[in-house]
Amino acid sequence: MAKKRFPYLLGHAEIAFLYEVERQTSQLWKTRGVLGDPDVVISGNPYWLLPTVLRLAEDGSREYTTERVQEYQARISNGYEVGEPQQLPDIIGLREIPWIFGKKYMDVYQWRVRKSFAPEDATISGSPLWLLDTVLADAEQRGRITVPEAIDRIRAGEREQIKPRGRKPSAEPKPTPPPIPKARTFTPGEHTAEDVTKFAAELLSSGFSMTVRPKR
Repeated sequence: MAKKRFPYLLGHAEIAFLYEVERQTSQLWKTRGVLGDPDVVISGNPYWLLPTVLRLAEDGSREYTTERVQEYQARISNGYEVGEPQQLPDIIGLREIPWIFGKKYMDVYQWRVRKSFAPEDATISGSPLWLLDTVLADAEQRGRITVPEAIDRIRAGEREQIKPRGRKPSAEPKPTPPPIPKARTFTPGEHTAEDVTKFAAELLSSGFSMTVRPKR
C-alpha cells in the first residue's frame, strides 16, 4: 500500500521543540491565549497547523530556527504544508477508529499488537494518527466490515473532543453543614466523667471530631 502524503500538524511537544521551550510552556501559552484554539482536535488531542505555530514568533517575543523547522518536517514522511483547517484531509486517531468498525478500543489495540492493522501515517506528540483513506483501504484489503454511518460522521468533521479537566460539577447544591457546637469547659467538682462522656458522644454521633487539651 503506497504511503500517502500527511499534513504538517503539531501538538504541544512539537511546538516546544520548535521554540526550544518545555512542553509545559506550550501548554501555558494555550491557557493564556497566546496560542489560540487548536486547528483540529483528534481523539481528544489538540493539534495546530505549521503556519499557525510559526505565527507565534511574529511579535518578536518568541523565536524558532529554520533548522528546527526542517528537523520537525523530516519527522513526517511525505509531509506537506496546509494553510487552513478546511484544507486538511480526514485524519483520525485511536479513539475514532473503533467507530469505523463498531468495535471497542481494546479490539483495535489488539489488532495493532498483532500487527494486523495499518501502521500509523504519523505520530504527533506521542499519539498515532491515520488518514481515513489509509484505514478504509486497509479494511478493504483485510475484508473487515465497516460502519457507513460512522464514516459519514467522521467525514462531516466529528471527532472525540478534549475532555474537561477536574471534577464534573454536581447538579444539586451540597447541603449546608450543621454549625459547630460551642466549646464547653469541664472542671473537677462541678462536672463528672459522665458529663464529659455524654458531650463527647454527642459530638461523635453528629460527625464532629474533637481534640482534648487538659488544663490545670
